[in-house]
Amino acid sequence: MIYLSTNLTDASINLAKLCNKVVDDRDVVIITRPESENVALIAASELESLMET
Repeated sequence: MIYLSTNLTDASINLAKLCNKVVDDRDVVIITRPESENVALIAASELESLMET
């Protein structure tokens, strides 16, 4: 699993590409937000797996 990072503006512009990368490559994308907590974009199946353990 690879962790990538992008800012909120770039994530908004490239959301479809990021979603495909997350699903196809099982990458995790950290989205940095100014003056707010960062968030992670992961495939739903990966999240389900994490929540089961």
